[in-house]
Amino acid sequence: MQKRFLKYCESIGLNPDVKVLVAVSAGLDSMALLHLFRLSGFSVQVAHCNFNLRGEESDGDEVFVKEICAKYDISIHTKHFDTDDYANSNSISIQMAARELRYTWFEELRSAFDLDYTATAHHQDDQIETLLINLSRGTGLKGMRGILPQQGTLIRPLLFTDRPALETWMHHHDFIFREDSSNASVKYARNKLRHQVIPILKELNPSLSKTYQENAERFGSASENLAFFYEKQRAVLILKKEGAHHIVLSELLKHPSPMDVLFYFIDPFGFNDWDAIENLIHAESGKVVSSTTHELLKDRDVFVLREKQKEVQQSFYITEDQKHLSDPISVSFSVQEAKGFNPNRGSGCAVLDFDKIQFPLVLRRWQKGDVFKPLGMQGKKKVSDFFIDQKMSLFEKENVWLLCSSGEIVWIVGHRIDERFKLVETTQKVYLVQLNGA
Repeated sequence: MQKRFLKYCESIGLNPDVKVLVAVSAGLDSMALLHLFRLSGFSVQVAHCNFNLRGEESDGDEVFVKEICAKYDISIHTKHFDTDDYANSNSISIQMAARELRYTWFEELRSAFDLDYTATAHHQDDQIETLLINLSRGTGLKGMRGILPQQGTLIRPLLFTDRPALETWMHHHDFIFREDSSNASVKYARNKLRHQVIPILKELNPSLSKTYQENAERFGSASENLAFFYEKQRAVLILKKEGAHHIVLSELLKHPSPMDVLFYFIDPFGFNDWDAIENLIHAESGKVVSSTTHELLKDRDVFVLREKQKEVQQSFYITEDQKHLSDPISVSFSVQEAKGFNPNRGSGCAVLDFDKIQFPLVLRRWQKGDVFKPLGMQGKKKVSDFFIDQKMSLFEKENVWLLCSSGEIVWIVGHRIDERFKLVETTQKVYLVQLNGA
């Protein structure tokens, strides 16, 4: 067992010089992991979580782990968690609460004590449970990779073996451990699979643990190959524009499964509703799907991906002597004599007749029903119609600001000034509004 352990550690890039934080619960799996690390000469420290879910049994586990660490002169860190309170406060299950609490704490410890890795005792039987759970809940190829041997600084050095082999090894060396009474309950999904489903599957295939681990590795390789090919398409599929990602629909549709390609690129941004994304591909322009952090808009021939926007104050006032505004947008203001002034400026600059403006000016979001008189036109036009003419997306419209004087739109910032505020032959002073960075 120890030789296989060392060989597997080497295969995932671990050498005996690394320093490891070992997560130890007191159970068979984690105690076996601790002893394997210890006997193999690794520098280890132990982290033990008391989730206060099993009363005296939880406290007994903590005492046991402390005694083992004292016996072998191993540094140990323990922490008590109010797991029930955390689960209720965050509206999540007890299992998810315990997971979030322990992994957050593990990383804090690893970083604080300058350790290289955090090791957990997941083995091949855990792999079976994970793959079956992912399949039952619905997953793509990524979910079929199961438990990975390494994710950043998190490692699982027991994925080369299964629980029966660990148990045999522990008994052979007379290493003691404690049984968690909750493991016998079928209240939780993992335990139902462990006690009711997996034994039947092992009757069909006695080498099920090894088979599932090999399958997970094959799925992982296939996932990596797909990622390799998808990344080669990134430059063609995705264009960056004004802080957002534009995914080109025509290029996406060239693939046999556009849905899979789209999901590959948006999955890192928290999207997990396959049905909603599939419907978006065939939806009319203007449809939006959201994750907790991002929004995906169908806009004509592209999908626009951006971060969710923070709510901002709707109106900002600009006085006559004001020279700069940094929030919500960066703008500079100046007054110049009209004589000799060159009015040729880009769209990021508004050249206005100073005497036609009344202060304070107001910078605000556009509203439904807003109208203005676009430069060069005699009649008025709805701002919403102007947006349509400019082929602006929903997200682009949301980012538009209007500069107003006495309730009249002076400038659709970055786009068009109002005809009524332009320079004329009698203009004495020029009011220059510069959109910084434009």
